[in-house]
Amino acid sequence: MNIGIIGAGLSGIVAARELTRHGHTVELIEKSRSVGGRLATRRIRDGKADHGAVYFTVRGEELKQEVADWQTKGWVNVWYADPYPRYVAVDGMNALAKRLSDGLTVHLNERAEAVTMMDEAVIVRTDVTTRPYDRLLITSPLPQTFDLLADFPIDTTLHGLTYAPTFVGLFEFGNEVTIGPDGILDTGLASGLLKVINNRQKGVSATELVSVYMDESWSEEWYDRPEDETLHEIERLLQTVTASVIQSSQLKRWRYAQATDVWNEPYYRLRDEPIFLAGDVFLEPDDASGRTRFESAYVSGLRVAEAMR
Repeated sequence: MNIGIIGAGLSGIVAARELTRHGHTVELIEKSRSVGGRLATRRIRDGKADHGAVYFTVRGEELKQEVADWQTKGWVNVWYADPYPRYVAVDGMNALAKRLSDGLTVHLNERAEAVTMMDEAVIVRTDVTTRPYDRLLITSPLPQTFDLLADFPIDTTLHGLTYAPTFVGLFEFGNEVTIGPDGILDTGLASGLLKVINNRQKGVSATELVSVYMDESWSEEWYDRPEDETLHEIERLLQTVTASVIQSSQLKRWRYAQATDVWNEPYYRLRDEPIFLAGDVFLEPDDASGRTRFESAYVSGLRVAEAMR
């Protein structure tokens, strides 16, 4: 079959690998200039800073076996264990996404604009061209997915799932900065701060680059404020952690960072159509964590590929 996948984040990449392995022709359509989605890393001069997923953990046997292979290949390391391992990608989380997508057909900088049916084919119109498929998988955040599928009936409960935004400030320091014993602080912080991470201590950066993650309520409150004002306030809050002199700063705004609820199935298929939805918001019914994360995206990609074969 000829299969299209909109969104080259972790779920889309995992599904594409599985479907390709079973002999299907697969294309990924990604609006950004790189694969990975929230497996995001930014280069700042000689350093690198993760500004999406901070780390990932492993509960299930399938991901455990995969991660063991990634460790053997030198793709991931254990950052710290308290009480269980936190894994990080060598050279940053985006490097893992690029390694996993190696050999796949990916159309970067191409935005899907509409999905329609013609006879039995799924037609995806993008800002570049029109692409026909036998089956289609969409892994983008649900609000963006619903825009693409405006003419298709979708379960109203799925429409009710909402997302919270997150701001991430990236700060460069000229001198060594120590953030906790392992390079992360996520307790006892000033109101609004969720996590503070030193990417050098994490093993990602050769230079002192600190990623500051803001919590959901703060990010909601500040989402529509001017960028310079927002960045200045994050810097002020960071100074409650370290008084070192900041050399440069950048701001990342994630509109759909975290789903506030989840769908208790690992994927969703539209009734009577060869169109599937997957992503980290789609959890297996027995998922004990009950929240979106790296592993839920991975498992969703596996399960939807099984269903599409």
